[in-house]
Amino acid sequence: MDVHVISMVNAVFISSLDSYILFTDPARKGSNWQQRLWGYNRAIGTTQAITAGYFLWDVLLSTMHIDVFGADALGHAVAALLNTLVGFRPFANHYGISFILYELSTPFLNIHWFCDKLDLTGSTIQLYNGFALLATFFGSRLVRGTYQSVLIYQDVWQAWNYTAPARTGFGNFSPNAVRLEQYTLPGWLGLMYVGANTVLCGLNFWWFGKMIQAVRKRFTLEANTEQAKGQGKN
Repeated sequence: MDVHVISMVNAVFISSLDSYILFTDPARKGSNWQQRLWGYNRAIGTTQAITAGYFLWDVLLSTMHIDVFGADALGHAVAALLNTLVGFRPFANHYGISFILYELSTPFLNIHWFCDKLDLTGSTIQLYNGFALLATFFGSRLVRGTYQSVLIYQDVWQAWNYTAPARTGFGNFSPNAVRLEQYTLPGWLGLMYVGANTVLCGLNFWWFGKMIQAVRKRFTLEANTEQAKGQGKN
């Protein structure tokens, strides 16, 4: 119960804050790949700090109760925490808000769980919530999330193949070298970010299939129960 309440509060708050920044912050518009990878936006940094705190709690909880939540939940928590923390390097801070918006579907997931505990399994409320859950999950994670992943993979590829200007003179840098040398991408950073993000994308597709099965199962069970009651009365 406590897990779902904390998750609900975090998801509603962080999704509202992220949505506001996404639609009102002019600094996100017109950026190039260097700015998207190496730039830092204080508003997005604030949301990443809050999200990092949540995922740190999630990692600890998933580790302590891995028998309950499963290895997939722990893998998700670790990958999300890593990708959130590197935003303070800074690295890919621009994309942080896009992946944090995965949480748009979380409130509906928690409502689905609450319905089961309140004997509302198969109810009209759970039906409508199930549609909302699948729609927000599909839109925010599978469609927009995958699209944003493709964009950051492209930026990482450009950074991977980018060579900063060499030093000029004895112990001196050219002005251009000083400005651009920061864009050299460490191999471990690129591999870690792409690897963690790929894990998250894969889990999203796998969980979406599980969600469809769960929603169908509840309403199939409810239909069978109602049918059995009708036959009993006859």
